[in-house]
Amino acid sequence: MFHVSEHNHHTPAKEGMISVDGAIGTVILAQAGIGTAGNVSLLCHYICSLFKRHGLRPIEQIINHLALANTLTLICGAIPPTLAAFEMKYFLSDIGCKLVFYFHRVAWGTSLSVTCLLGGFQALSINPPNSKWAELKFKSQKYITTPCILSWMFHLLVNVIVPMRMTGQKNGRNVSVKSNLGHCSCLSINAITESICSVIFSSVDVVCLGFMIWVSGSMILFLHRHKQQVQHIHSTRQPSPTSPETRATKSIMLLVSAFVIFYFLSSAFEMYAYLFDNPQLWLVNTSVVLASSFPTLSPFLLLKSNTHVSSLCSSC
Repeated sequence: MFHVSEHNHHTPAKEGMISVDGAIGTVILAQAGIGTAGNVSLLCHYICSLFKRHGLRPIEQIINHLALANTLTLICGAIPPTLAAFEMKYFLSDIGCKLVFYFHRVAWGTSLSVTCLLGGFQALSINPPNSKWAELKFKSQKYITTPCILSWMFHLLVNVIVPMRMTGQKNGRNVSVKSNLGHCSCLSINAITESICSVIFSSVDVVCLGFMIWVSGSMILFLHRHKQQVQHIHSTRQPSPTSPETRATKSIMLLVSAFVIFYFLSSAFEMYAYLFDNPQLWLVNTSVVLASSFPTLSPFLLLKSNTHVSSLCSSC
C-alpha cells in the first residue's frame, strides 16, 4: 500500500505510484465537485417548485431524498482519498474519521434504498387504474415520504458498527489494523461480529439489487407493450410524440440500470482489495471512483430527461 513518505527523497517506483494516487485523487475531487453541484441544483429546483405549487409530487419527494443522499455520499466519500492522495497528513482526527466514514455509509445505503423505491414507484405508476396493484399504487402516492424516512433511520442504525471500526492515523492507541485507508484505518474486529455485519449488509444489498433488476425488467416489458400498441394505433398516421410517462419511465429505468452497473463494478474492486490485508491505495480509490459515479451522473440524467425540472431551471 502507498504510504506518505517522511522525506523528500522518492524512488522512481514510488514517484510513479504517487502520480497515480494523485491522478485518482483529482478524479475523485472532480466527481465530488460536479456531482455535488448537480445534486444541489436538483434540490434547489424542487424547493423552487415547492414554493410555486405549495407541494411536491410523490416522485419529486423521492428524488429530493436521493439528491440529498447522493450529495452526502460524494462529500464524505471524497474527503479521505483526496487528502491521502495529496499527502495532506493528519488532517482528519480520530472523531473526524469515524464521522466521515459513518455518514458516507449511511448516505450510500440510503441512496441504494431510495433508488430502489424510485424504481418501484415508477413501476407502480405506469400500471393502469384497474390493475391488481391499483390499491398499492394509491397508497404509495399518499405515503411515499414514510419509506424514505425509514430508510434513513434504518441505515443510521445498522451502520453504528462503522465508527467503532474506524480510527485516525494519529490516535496513539496500540490496535490491530486490518487496512490502512490513507488518513484513516479500519480496525480488526471479532470474526463472528464481522461475519454478522457482512451478512446484514450483503442481505440488504442483494434484496435491493434483486428488486431493481426485477423492476427494470417490468418497465422494459411495459415499454415494449406500449410501443407495440402505439405502432398498431398509429400505423396509418403520423408517429405520435413520446408521452411524458414514457420519458419518465425510460429515465428512471436508465437511472436504476446505472446504479446496478456501477455497484457491481465497484464491488468487484472492493472484493479484490479485500483479499489483501493492506491493499494498495490506488485500488481502494478506484473503487471509490466507481462508487461515486452514480451519485455524480444521476442528477444530470434526471435534469436532462425531466422537462418539468428543465422548465424550472429557466423560471427560478
